Amino acid sequence: MATETIKLILGQGEPLIGRLMLYDSLRMQFRDVRIRKDPNCELCGENPSITELIDYEAFCAVELPAPSGQSPEELDAAAVEISAADLKSIIESGQSMTLLDVREPHEWEINRIDPARLTPLSKFEQFISELNREDEIYLYCYKGKRSLTALKQLQEHGFKNLHSLAGGIDKWAEEVDPSMPRY
Repeated sequence: MATETIKLILGQGEPLIGRLMLYDSLRMQFRDVRIRKDPNCELCGENPSITELIDYEAFCAVELPAPSGQSPEELDAAAVEISAADLKSIIESGQSMTLLDVREPHEWEINRIDPARLTPLSKFEQFISELNREDEIYLYCYKGKRSLTALKQLQEHGFKNLHSLAGGIDKWAEEVDPSMPRY
């Protein structure tokens, strides 16, 4: 990407606009992949709705908010953060559980943890009625903040067996599945 930026700034060479270059270091091979522009893309489509960058560190900060003004000691004991390694063990054990990804659909397209179900936080309220209050529910997002917000909403609806993936899918990609694309 740095090379592409330099080529565009200098007006030199052939930029990879509309193409993606893949590099296979094991075989020492390069390959070009043509990419079609999606007219419905929120960033580069015909009517883009994304016009500026967001502060991802602020948006997805991993600090533990205190729901409803509660101190951390007053949080429901069943509502705890879980490590990526522990979540992996639970998934692999086949234990009955519900895994919810509260990120947005464009993030879901980048990566996901199987057997997660997409329930975007922006529309989360409409999914709550479809959930079983008795299930063990695990939530995740990009870094952990949105899943804690969803967890709080579920607490307010009487759910008890709730867990949030500490560090979100970014921590999962770092510790459990390094081959997973990160953003």
